[in-house]
Amino acid sequence: MRDKILNLLNGGDFVSGEKLAENLNVSRTSIWKQIKTLKELGYKIESIKNKGYKLISRPTSPVAEEVTFGLDTKIIGKEVHYFKSLPSTNVFCKKLIKDGSPEGTVVIADVQTSGRGRKDRRWLSPEGGLWFSVVLYPHIPPHHGMLVTMTSSVSIVQGINDVTGLSPMIKWPNDLLLNGKKVCGILTELDAEIDRINYTVVGIGINVNNSIDEKLKKTAISLIQKSKSKISRVELLRSILKNMDENYSKFISGNFNYIKKLWFSYSNIVGKRIRVKGEKTIIKGIVIDIDESGCLILDTENGITRIVSGDMEYI
Repeated sequence: MRDKILNLLNGGDFVSGEKLAENLNVSRTSIWKQIKTLKELGYKIESIKNKGYKLISRPTSPVAEEVTFGLDTKIIGKEVHYFKSLPSTNVFCKKLIKDGSPEGTVVIADVQTSGRGRKDRRWLSPEGGLWFSVVLYPHIPPHHGMLVTMTSSVSIVQGINDVTGLSPMIKWPNDLLLNGKKVCGILTELDAEIDRINYTVVGIGINVNNSIDEKLKKTAISLIQKSKSKISRVELLRSILKNMDENYSKFISGNFNYIKKLWFSYSNIVGKRIRVKGEKTIIKGIVIDIDESGCLILDTENGITRIVSGDMEYI
């Protein structure tokens, strides 16, 4: 109901509580309660007796009503949940999946208290960043799960570039770098059987307007450090979701070559000499390709080698 109230207030004039109630077929008490909630979410709404309500300003936080306002997507963002604080948006998504949440559901938190990266590494998620997860049900085999991360990463690069003009580079398998420092991390978790993925949850953390912890300043960066001005997290998230919707639609229709071409253009990795640290191995080589499962193909001293996972660095 809140989104409908906002639509009615979007004209910039006062709208009476009676008219709002009449349009939405609810009581004026219900309207008052929803207006109260909107104010708590950060909407500035003026209330004057005998005149009604007037929308003065919108919140800067990526609340659901702002993210979905005019968002014309087919899959991603049809259902959006916003919280001021959550332990983990990925964990909350898994709870929603058990309740039958639709594909494309997005969960956003202003702050994560137990954010995680790959290998259960802690991911600091303070206020000012963009921390969200997306529920997907791709009909692909488990060994193609990496392609979901690739599709997400190109969408994030496009979204950041559209809004800020900045051009992060993709670092295999799940990071985005700006000036050689991490600006975004992606944690893709999946539930699968032998032949198919039941669901994937794509967790995305972007340093936007937040300050970087002193211990991480050598390896991490925020977008605001390069943009020099505060970035609208609402605008950025909307742009990412629009790009993800387009790219994911092409991916599930079988057009992986489109995603692969974009990924290569944003990663600049082919021909580069790298080192990949696995659980028990270190492999060095020159990148010659990415295969149909999103794995690196390296030319090493021992011949052509396929890398499924690991921590990569340039050498």
